[in-house]
Amino acid sequence: MKKLATLFAMVVVNLGTALAQGTIDFHNPNTFPLRVADAGGTVTTVGAAGSPLGPASVRVGLFIGTGSTLNSLTMVGMTTNSSSTLPLFVGTFNGGNPYAIAGHPQNEVVNFAFAAWSISSGALTYADAIASGIGYAGNSTIGVGYTLAGGATTPALTFGNGAAQVQGFQLNPVPEPSTIALGLLGAAALFLRRRK
Repeated sequence: MKKLATLFAMVVVNLGTALAQGTIDFHNPNTFPLRVADAGGTVTTVGAAGSPLGPASVRVGLFIGTGSTLNSLTMVGMTTNSSSTLPLFVGTFNGGNPYAIAGHPQNEVVNFAFAAWSISSGALTYADAIASGIGYAGNSTIGVGYTLAGGATTPALTFGNGAAQVQGFQLNPVPEPSTIALGLLGAAALFLRRRK
């Protein structure tokens, strides 16, 4: 009987801990699909016909924290864009709703953002994808003042035009590190020439 009582107490504690975790809506609706610009600047929806990125070709990270830049936020979840070619799901991703964020209690107020990068880079983080100089990458604006929901409460959509929401975002070709270095050298040369 003692063992049964101990087991019951452990289940209640674990259940309480799980319910106390903050949650967020980690998906984008088809009204805010992921978009991508090719090298020529043509913008398409990720996964649509003619897009340089197809279904399930993009990793998407969810970042939260208290900072005001993507670098100051921590990635707490990752998913891929939809593998479906049905118009309703093209350009969307679904990491879960509600998506529980370990170590962050419900009602905590956080800033959040999304970043995405093409799987072709092989990178598991946004920073590594940028550093690789391969594929496509992009990130959303920072959603400020999002209250993490909890329990059965459904969090507000994280994509939208309202307070604590972000609009859809676009992936662009990732410049090779050598291209970045050449660009900086060119800018420095122009700056020095202008000073003379």
